[in-house]
Amino acid sequence: MEKSLSNYFSEVEAPRVEEHCLHLLSDLLMISLLTYLTGETDYRDMHLFAGERGPEFESQLQLPHGVPSAGT
Repeated sequence: MEKSLSNYFSEVEAPRVEEHCLHLLSDLLMISLLTYLTGETDYRDMHLFAGERGPEFESQLQLPHGVPSAGT
């Protein structure tokens, strides 16, 4: 059975305090990879990418609290 990239990221254990995290680690990892592959480099680029291109990847991203801010 073929696994999607987002399924691999969902299996990564997050060493974070969950009560303080609005965004899924799997979403953040996927956004960061996709941003990197487009040649962008920083958190602001990740935020812009997710806002502009996120809907194209809605089958891969859950984004329960919307697009992460550049400060996330």
